[in-house]
Amino acid sequence: MEIEKIKFDRFPLGAQSFEDLRKRDCIYVDKTDYVYKLANSGTKSYFLARPRRFGKSLMCNTLRAYFEGKKELFEGLKIAQWEKDWVKYPILYLDFADGNYAVGSLTLIDKIKTALKEYEQSNNIAFEENSVITTIKEEDPIKRESRILSFRLNSDLKSVYEKSGVSTAIIVDEYDNPLINSVDLDTDKGIYRGFFSVLKSADKYIRFVFLTGVTKYAKTSVFSGNNQPVDISLDSNFSAICGITHDELTKYFKDEIQAFADDREISFDDMLDLLKKWYDCYLFHEKGVKVFNPVSLFTALKSQDLQNYWYGTGTPTVLMKRIKNSTFDIMTLKSDVEYSKDKLKDYKDDEFKTDLVPLLYYSGYLTIKEYIDEERVYILGFPNYEVEMSFFNSLADEFYQLPDHQSGFNYADFMGDFRRGNIENVIERLKALFCTIPYANDKSVKFVERDFQNVIYLVFSILGEYIIAEPHFSKGRADAILINKTYVYIFEFKIDQDAQTALNQINVKNYAGRFKMDDRKIFKIGVSFSSVEKNIVDYKVAED
Repeated sequence: MEIEKIKFDRFPLGAQSFEDLRKRDCIYVDKTDYVYKLANSGTKSYFLARPRRFGKSLMCNTLRAYFEGKKELFEGLKIAQWEKDWVKYPILYLDFADGNYAVGSLTLIDKIKTALKEYEQSNNIAFEENSVITTIKEEDPIKRESRILSFRLNSDLKSVYEKSGVSTAIIVDEYDNPLINSVDLDTDKGIYRGFFSVLKSADKYIRFVFLTGVTKYAKTSVFSGNNQPVDISLDSNFSAICGITHDELTKYFKDEIQAFADDREISFDDMLDLLKKWYDCYLFHEKGVKVFNPVSLFTALKSQDLQNYWYGTGTPTVLMKRIKNSTFDIMTLKSDVEYSKDKLKDYKDDEFKTDLVPLLYYSGYLTIKEYIDEERVYILGFPNYEVEMSFFNSLADEFYQLPDHQSGFNYADFMGDFRRGNIENVIERLKALFCTIPYANDKSVKFVERDFQNVIYLVFSILGEYIIAEPHFSKGRADAILINKTYVYIFEFKIDQDAQTALNQINVKNYAGRFKMDDRKIFKIGVSFSSVEKNIVDYKVAED
């Protein structure tokens, strides 16, 4: 028992420090071939976009250890066969992954100042703030601090180079996190514009630059001009730089998979199939390699439990709010969506953008399923079951928020009612959900209808694998069908039309025909929703 405990404690969960991971003898999936490729390709500056909790911080930390010349940490890894010099470079490391950036721009400024101070101390240099000439006596303090940071960065890079003769490696982890959570986006973009613009003029003092984030932001100076970093986010050569490939999974975690399979009393291959269903199928280039979400995968293997771990760790609430407050129709995601490869690669986020498909891709909710070469179009869809359920649950939290003591939002209660054939309870729970939606007084019928459709789609999607949303039939399509061991439920929803009309459509189109030879009891349910009342006002049920 103790042996198993030690073994499972070797999972690299929460380990952002490459040095700590190696010294603790954690399982390390060797990605050092990418480190060598980045550092020695002749390109100086890179940007990598990947979803949250996908291993970007560990990659940044591995690059840091490499540029610090810590040869002993890389013994036995791929890079050891190529790298012979192990030069130690000065490191400027900016980690924006943590910090409460929602309280104001001073948090961002303090984060940068702290990193610069550590850089100065480790290289025995000093910066005199008084050396910055202030031309405006009553200058805004945020603008003044921002301007000083620009001077300070340029001065520090130059001083270190002149003192040591060695250029600096700059690593910026989760650069966009302060912008995603900003309460004053224009101001914070201005801070970035001033600070990162120095990288162009100080190019001679820089050996290497590596930035990570979820996506690129417009108007920050990072991704404009001649010296912008090479974006490897959609580069086939780096498609598996983060995440766990199928080969890596079976190479490094074979024993853990077998232990999980034994616990569930299934075969090794069946266990692999379950892991793939839940956590696999991220693809970051059409010719790339599919990868698993590492955090969810490791957590499942360590706990020997298939759960939705993304929902608690990877969901950006800001994104969910933007979807809710936009005209984006989540019904478009019920099947895969087409999107231009060029537009996806060149995408820069902007708070005024209404096209949220690329942001869903970069946030990890959509991934590449197929590529149509003739049209240079990607087919994007949910990568796996975990992410699909996380998306619907997170949006549901945004669309309607019930107090904990109310049961309308409890999907276990929904499923219980469906198992017992209690349609009246199902309708009452749906009504309770619609009562929680904060409709604006001036909301048009069009948007009321959209919210109604979104809520219905969310509810039926979250109910799970027994749901068929808008299935196609020879004579049309039903809005939703739910199937369990005992019953088949066929729903048709009508807006500002009576429930009997909805029920008649089920009969006329013969949606129940395919289930006639089924032993399960069939319920046909016509539901009427009023755009004036903003709720369900009537329903009719017929048995078949």
